Amino acid sequence: MNQKMDASIRRVVLIGFRGAGKSTLARALAVETKWPVVSTDERVEKLIELKIAEIVDKFGWAKFRDFETKVLREISRKTQIIVDCGGGVIENSQNMEILRPQSLVVWVDAAPDIILKRLESNKERPLLTEAGWKPDVWVHYFRRKPLYEKYSDLRIDTGTVSHDQNIETIMKELRKK
Repeated sequence: MNQKMDASIRRVVLIGFRGAGKSTLARALAVETKWPVVSTDERVEKLIELKIAEIVDKFGWAKFRDFETKVLREISRKTQIIVDCGGGVIENSQNMEILRPQSLVVWVDAAPDIILKRLESNKERPLLTEAGWKPDVWVHYFRRKPLYEKYSDLRIDTGTVSHDQNIETIMKELRKK
């Protein structure tokens, strides 16, 4: 990193639909910034000692979101980190109130058809509510899209823009702040 980042930015928060590429981008961004990655989904799994699919089966999505908020409160006290959020973090405005201060919130996006192809190849993720992947992605992507727009400082597209270009865009934004 050639230029210093603004000290007022304490963390980078990656939001976006599941399968958009947040985790991949988080790892690459961590190399560039030298900041560790904190995955909210992994933290919830560690807290409850179950995989997300098991948590959802046992407790439901609403309770999963409660666990997520608890984890976010802990994460919000950390500095110089990349926060890799679960796709539904934006569904609770309280979550974003916890995360947004002193953060660069990046919406990691891709077209729904690209997301669908990525998700169909990963059998570990539970469906949100619909009977199959296609309706699940289309219904929830478009329902969440206005919230991603509302809470993000920056949108990047992992479906049409190269990985390196996306990293450079984020780094330029960090240097501006």
